[in-house]
Amino acid sequence: MKVWRFAGIDDSFNGRKCYIVACVTSSFYVEGFMCSEIAIDGLDSTDKITTMIKRSKFREQIKCLFLNGITFGGFNVADIQRIYRDTRIPVVVVLRRKPNMDEFMKVAEKLRDSEKRIRIIKRAGEIYEVNGLFVQLAGIDLEDAKKYLKAATLKGKIPEPLRIAHLAASAFVHGESRGKV
Repeated sequence: MKVWRFAGIDDSFNGRKCYIVACVTSSFYVEGFMCSEIAIDGLDSTDKITTMIKRSKFREQIKCLFLNGITFGGFNVADIQRIYRDTRIPVVVVLRRKPNMDEFMKVAEKLRDSEKRIRIIKRAGEIYEVNGLFVQLAGIDLEDAKKYLKAATLKGKIPEPLRIAHLAASAFVHGESRGKV
């Protein structure tokens, strides 16, 4: 089996502060973590993710970034096309459920900078179903995304680096890991 490095990115917040955590794995072994603080309901998640990845010692080896959705810290929308453009690392957004885009847009319309948020949401592109998950893609085709999802998933549906990033982010903010990805 081919061994690739992947990074999974998730967040956790408590109303006052929000952190995004990236877990880098090789095969199913944890190789490292990255962390950055973002604004709740802000618009800095794209820049923070990009900066975090570009500064990482793992940058040149990461085959794919898995993101737990495109919103972090409430409604801090990540521009996956820009993350790909700035890092040159493919992005696969992983969702357990297909979002209700009408409801999603209604929430975006109520926030400051709504036009910018809506442009970012639309740029994220089509949502595909893959083995009971829903994904959005940047810099990668659906077949390669399926291959990376399979290679990064130990059991269940969620890629291991994303599952571990979720646990670490939750522990970082709340003192212990909580909930499901």
